[in-house]
Amino acid sequence: MTSRVVINQWQTPEDAREAGWNALVGAEDFFLSPDWMRVLQDSAGAWMGYLTARTDDGLQAALPMVRATLDSPWSLGRTDLLVRHCADEGMDGAAEVLAGFGDMERLMPSMMGGGRHLGRTRLMLGPGAGPETAHRILEEAERVAAAEGCRSVCLPYVDASDGVQRAVLRERGYLAHESGQFASLTLPGEGFMDYALALPARRSRRVRSERRHIEASDVRITLAPLDPADIPRLGALETRLFAKYGMTSWDPKRSEAVLTAAAERLGDRALVAKAVLDGSIVGFGLVLAHGDSWFAHRAGFDYEAVGKLPLYYELLYYTLADHAPRHGVKTVHYGIGSTDAKVSRGCSLSAQYLYVKEIG
Repeated sequence: MTSRVVINQWQTPEDAREAGWNALVGAEDFFLSPDWMRVLQDSAGAWMGYLTARTDDGLQAALPMVRATLDSPWSLGRTDLLVRHCADEGMDGAAEVLAGFGDMERLMPSMMGGGRHLGRTRLMLGPGAGPETAHRILEEAERVAAAEGCRSVCLPYVDASDGVQRAVLRERGYLAHESGQFASLTLPGEGFMDYALALPARRSRRVRSERRHIEASDVRITLAPLDPADIPRLGALETRLFAKYGMTSWDPKRSEAVLTAAAERLGDRALVAKAVLDGSIVGFGLVLAHGDSWFAHRAGFDYEAVGKLPLYYELLYYTLADHAPRHGVKTVHYGIGSTDAKVSRGCSLSAQYLYVKEIG
């Protein structure tokens, strides 16, 4: 006899936690944890909701939702801009989806399912949950989206390995295209040198040379919990990074809001790899701890002060490789973007797919 599936909607991540949400949060699901979703709810300025599916056997599925509008600043996290970006990048199937919809504004506002992060947005399913449960919770997500005035539902970064979710989304009439490659690095051995020597010989020599370049400079590198006093400077540096890559309208106050919420909600689990030159922070990388993994999340640089110093690699790879053993960390997840750079430093990739359905 099939157990009856009961769907509940929650307004806060704390309500979702009380409903048992954490039982479905896996080793790679930091961005789907209630603590991180509270950071987003504190800083995103968007409607957020949380669905759970329960049977007599307990919690079976969970899905976070966030409402994206034409005013949302998330260039890679809202349906209209992401489909266009993927088509411009020549990602498999994106041009066809773009052509099929034509005017992408017809899909906005759009309910983004699976979390507002860049990579592995997903419907969390328990070990006993099957396609029927996935259908039920996605059906409810579509109903909620319509009630909130949305014209589409989108799961922007479904992992290639997520067979059940992908099959159910196809059955429900979602269109799909490639949306990126999710990068992860498994750290070998104990520290930087073991990491460097595990790379192919030519790449290993370059990496060790870059580390020597940093060591010979006047820059000092640290890894420590996020210091609230640094937040205005870190927000300014992230804004410079966005401007370098064409995102000139970014307001540093948005960065500061996320960093402030992360410091308040995560405490020592929010770590900053920081480069300081002549008393000023000239580069940073934010990493978030979850189990035996780190999740690289934000970065920024003073490009004039940095010059040709390889600070990106130092802060996001070499320093992390050095410190990971003492933190019990075995894997660093880097998400999407800058694929060639990530592969060159030892990352493996997993394809991501956007799924979108027009409603209403």
